Amino acid sequence: MKDLSEAKQELVKSLVKNKKFHQLEFEVNSLLLEKRSPFLLNLLGVSKISKVPTSKKDLNESLDLFKEAYLKDRTLIDALFNYAEISIRLLKYDEAKDLLIEYLSKKKYDYKATLALARIHFYLGNMDDCLLNYKKIIDNNEANSKLWSAFLFTTNYTYKYSQKDYLNFCNKYSEKLEKFDEKILKKFQYEKNPKKIRLGFFSADLRTHSVAKFIEETLKILKKDNYEIIAFSNNKLGADDLTTERLKGIFHEWYDIVKVNDLDVVNLIRDKKINILFDLTGYSTGNRCEIFKNKSAPLQISWCGYCNSSGIKEIDYLVADENLIKKEEDFNYTEKIIRLPKIWNSHFLISSEIEINELPAIKNKYLTFGSFNNYGKLSDETIKTWSEILKNNNSKLILKSSVHDHKLLRDNIKSKFKKNGIEGDKIVFIERLKSYEDHLKMYNSIDISLDTFPFAGATTTFESLWMGVPTITLSGEIFNSKFGVSINKNLNLETFIAKDKNDYIEKAKIISSDINNLSQIRHSLRKLAINSPLFDNKNLGLELSKILKDKWRLFSQQNKNL
Repeated sequence: MKDLSEAKQELVKSLVKNKKFHQLEFEVNSLLLEKRSPFLLNLLGVSKISKVPTSKKDLNESLDLFKEAYLKDRTLIDALFNYAEISIRLLKYDEAKDLLIEYLSKKKYDYKATLALARIHFYLGNMDDCLLNYKKIIDNNEANSKLWSAFLFTTNYTYKYSQKDYLNFCNKYSEKLEKFDEKILKKFQYEKNPKKIRLGFFSADLRTHSVAKFIEETLKILKKDNYEIIAFSNNKLGADDLTTERLKGIFHEWYDIVKVNDLDVVNLIRDKKINILFDLTGYSTGNRCEIFKNKSAPLQISWCGYCNSSGIKEIDYLVADENLIKKEEDFNYTEKIIRLPKIWNSHFLISSEIEINELPAIKNKYLTFGSFNNYGKLSDETIKTWSEILKNNNSKLILKSSVHDHKLLRDNIKSKFKKNGIEGDKIVFIERLKSYEDHLKMYNSIDISLDTFPFAGATTTFESLWMGVPTITLSGEIFNSKFGVSINKNLNLETFIAKDKNDYIEKAKIISSDINNLSQIRHSLRKLAINSPLFDNKNLGLELSKILKDKWRLFSQQNKNL
């Protein structure tokens, strides 16, 4: 700014203040003809990305401008931060990552740089490095709720922290959540002996999303079984779709709360006489933990959307099943455990019109393994184990992710496989498919699905078995590392459950060597699945209904004076 005359300084300030970025861009371009200073380069980049709407051309040009500005003057840190932010938006962050690492090696800690680096590592699938940077921000007491949630969610992807560590982090975050003064909170309005128990469901995913696939049919059963069901939707603005409209037809009442503050949401839920409130989001994107911290309903239950403890003591129960959490493992969770007798979730019936083909190995003369889990779940331990499997036989591995799929991420995954001795056409990447039917048909290219760890697949495993493809899974220590265990046990496919990584490799070797058995499984698996608890929405709904009635009856008896 000091390079400009006083008149020009005032003009620039006025244009920025009044958000006249098109004119600002014109003025800065003319000034750059005289001197290409770092300050003006950065200012031009800011003017380009501040225009509404911002074009892809403007974003790319601003990226070059921010980089040039920072390389000319490395004390102009705003240019580096701007470069990192636009790099993330454009999925072009390899150079930004290196510049941030170089900057932090001298600075040691800087909030904006550390956050940008954490985000880049997340999008590259480097979860340990992502957590390392999130933790630095937490240790410097600069973490907001969004960062805390991202940190806690990301811990599920790696072995970096134990469950005890995780619960300690949850407790620290829970203590930071705002507790509203009871004087400004409405008193509970619930009925102790209602003709119909009122169930509230909070979610940011009441749209085309995995959560909807698991809860839709169960909601219908609960509705038929004399419950009133009420939705508190935190869907992003513009995210509602055909699934949302279908769900609205199931719920008795629907409240969009994305623009309503936490205090008013708590009072809304209390005012609506909710007996039991379900959290279907946990620490996933769109969570509103303060709503549950402030006890919006007498009983609060975590289910479906986030399969680990919340660490929030005001949440009373966590829904799991007998295979996922044994009684002796209760210490891993702050909630009491509701154990459904068979499966913790049931999936809606997928179209039977999508045909299952012959086992690909018969025609290909080689084995095709596959995983359609999000790439973030491909931990270093997973890649190392899969690499050993690929070394043992004539095989390929097909990978496809439903989110965060881009070239830099795929290149990073390739490099990790290469470090473990696997390269070339052994790894095949399939880009994200828009059509759900086309996504399912891709399983016709796979002989055996491989599960990720420690964060196991859930939706992908249900879809895989629907298409006749069994999944080899590794039994972990906590809820979200045992999805495959529960699924395979409910199918009597315990031979596909490995007790450790060596057993996982050995099972892949043995199972893949028996082509006839794989072919038989392929043609019988869908029918087996349909007749199993995995797609028995009615039975799961009735089981859950009975438990909820028992829990409410117990609560009412124990709180007669409330």
